[in-house]
Amino acid sequence: MIDRSVPAPFPEIVLLRHGETQWNRVGRYQGQQDSPLTLTGIGQLRAISRSLRPHLRKLDLYQVWSSPLTRTRQSVSIICEELGLPYEDVNFDGRLMERAYGRWEGLTIDEILTQYPEDMEMEKADRWNFCIPGGGESFASVADRLRDWLNDISDIGPVIVMAHGGSGRVLRGICTNSESEKIFAFNDPQCTSFLISDGRSTTVNAESEHLLEYGCEDSGLGVRI
Repeated sequence: MIDRSVPAPFPEIVLLRHGETQWNRVGRYQGQQDSPLTLTGIGQLRAISRSLRPHLRKLDLYQVWSSPLTRTRQSVSIICEELGLPYEDVNFDGRLMERAYGRWEGLTIDEILTQYPEDMEMEKADRWNFCIPGGGESFASVADRLRDWLNDISDIGPVIVMAHGGSGRVLRGICTNSESEKIFAFNDPQCTSFLISDGRSTTVNAESEHLLEYGCEDSGLGVRI
């Protein structure tokens, strides 16, 4: 059963996901491995920065936090440059990393179904608590480390957070006191940000004019977590 207790009061959170990567493009699970951003991914980040800026308060109030994986480091660097924030002040924290997908990392869903059909059966039985073999994590474990991070930032000002498709959805679910089924149903495009405050989440999408300006045909992909 999901622990739906809300951590001690946490600051306003501006939640972002890294831009499209080479493995995103072909549907491979990345987990805690890495693949580089595509040109589309770079454009997505520039577009969401432009669209997000009018929704932010005075920028020097914000602390910036990020997963330390390469794709999020690249992404938060672009966000900082677009918003005029110092990259050297970014706080990198392993608790924001993507779920470890164990032996699924580097594989597509079709490859997983072929190579490890038993994994999919176990996941179906209890998706929240299923720990992927080969060094993977359960979503419950991801939620535990994110709650720990939220407790540590409870007394600071607003934060901008660069996370992942999986860890970001779990973080958003914790902050809005959502059931696991709702967390799994979150599947917004890559180029989407969320303003989270007082238990509510407001979506800010990249505007089409900015996407076109930076060479993006659309807002990007959702992914299965």
